[in-house]
Amino acid sequence: MSLPASPDASQTALSLGDRIAQAFASLPPQLQTAAQFVLDHPDDVALLSMREQARRAGVPPVTMTRLARQLGFTDYAAFRDVQASALRRPIHTAEFSHRAGRLQKHQQQSGDGALAAQIGWTMADHIAGSHDEAGISALIAAAAQIETARRVYFLGLRSCHAVAFHAHYVHGLFRDNGVLLDGAGDTGFDALRHAGTKDVLLVVSVAPYTTAAVERAAYASRHGTAIVAITDSRVSPVAAITRNCILVPTETPSFFHAITPAFSVAETLIALVAARGGEQALSAIRNAEHQLDAFSTYWSRRPQRRKPKS
Repeated sequence: MSLPASPDASQTALSLGDRIAQAFASLPPQLQTAAQFVLDHPDDVALLSMREQARRAGVPPVTMTRLARQLGFTDYAAFRDVQASALRRPIHTAEFSHRAGRLQKHQQQSGDGALAAQIGWTMADHIAGSHDEAGISALIAAAAQIETARRVYFLGLRSCHAVAFHAHYVHGLFRDNGVLLDGAGDTGFDALRHAGTKDVLLVVSVAPYTTAAVERAAYASRHGTAIVAITDSRVSPVAAITRNCILVPTETPSFFHAITPAFSVAETLIALVAARGGEQALSAIRNAEHQLDAFSTYWSRRPQRRKPKS
């Protein structure tokens, strides 16, 4: 089989990421391992020798060359030249205990203040990075899907549950068609039996991916429901079932993966939907305010009644 011409410098990093993602499912397992390493470690791909990259990826060196050719490059050097500026970095998630050990060593070396500052600046960089040109385009496309959906299902499990819950809660202030897939006795997913081609499922899932979230999203996709995914990699299991993928980094000096970037894009997404909602959304929000006021939901400083003089 003849190979296509090697991509030239005019090809963007994003198009290279798309090529890897599109080919990923059809690659043999060993090539998938190499492809995942390329996505997760763009700096290493650009700076290390092919042999060292292969060693770190856990594959023979020839696998790296096979991957490059499978993606249409003449050799690995041509692939590496493009990869040097390739992808916004998806992140590998290490075991929590291993990462906790690194966290403690970091604290011992630099102290609490420096560690806290590094974590804070990392989150700020991640939020800014997830709102770059590609991220904003994905958010706008997702907002358009959600705006016109008959029903909007919200799914997030374990660490991602809080993101899905918050998105559903804020969405509910101006729309009444949201369904949070959460319930006692593992009944929360039963609502998916009503999902169809006019609906949207917003799924939040980052590594380590929760099996139930992936399976439920795949079920909805098989039944024609459009999937909007907030996830951490172009080759995550939920990214494979959607055309609309909002990527968020999860790397952090802490031992646990970062959820703050997912919160950030979820809040932006629902804000965009509200902004597009016009007078109908405004009326619904006013109605929500009246209901909240009726039950004195939020504390307010009221003047104390003066006691009558005896």
